[in-house]
Amino acid sequence: MRKAMDAVGLPVVCLQTGETLGTVRDILCDSTWHVRGVLLSEQGWFHSGTYIPTEQIHAVGESCLTVTGKDAITPLPHLAGIEPVGIVTGKMKLKGKAVITASGELLGRLEDVYFSANWEKLVGYELSNGWFADVTEGRKRLPAPASVIIGEDNLIVPDFVRT
Repeated sequence: MRKAMDAVGLPVVCLQTGETLGTVRDILCDSTWHVRGVLLSEQGWFHSGTYIPTEQIHAVGESCLTVTGKDAITPLPHLAGIEPVGIVTGKMKLKGKAVITASGELLGRLEDVYFSANWEKLVGYELSNGWFADVTEGRKRLPAPASVIIGEDNLIVPDFVRT
């Protein structure tokens, strides 16, 4: 498994030219938790935003993410019809949200997510109960359930999900 925060901040390098094309700002998932790509720049007033679709990524290493050519950079509006879920950016970002069961039990705050080894799908959450608990007990891991309600402040998971 790979952690999202290990990829965020990596430079994106073009294998054809050796040029650095940007920096990974976020990982974008769809509603079924499949990775759709990595965000290079967010949408703004005068900029549509850019991302690299998953199928254009050659490799995600420890030091950089590689793509075959510059044409891998795609305008963000090409994700039309899909409201991507970002890990650290966007309206639906996950990092920092409280994770609560449907019956009202607080499991912790989402600090990171885990992806399958091939970066295909989000498979788990890393939760924190604060700095002291992180040091004394460590962070909790939670398998990603198929159905999650993403609210403005909270993620609601089914009752059967436990750390």
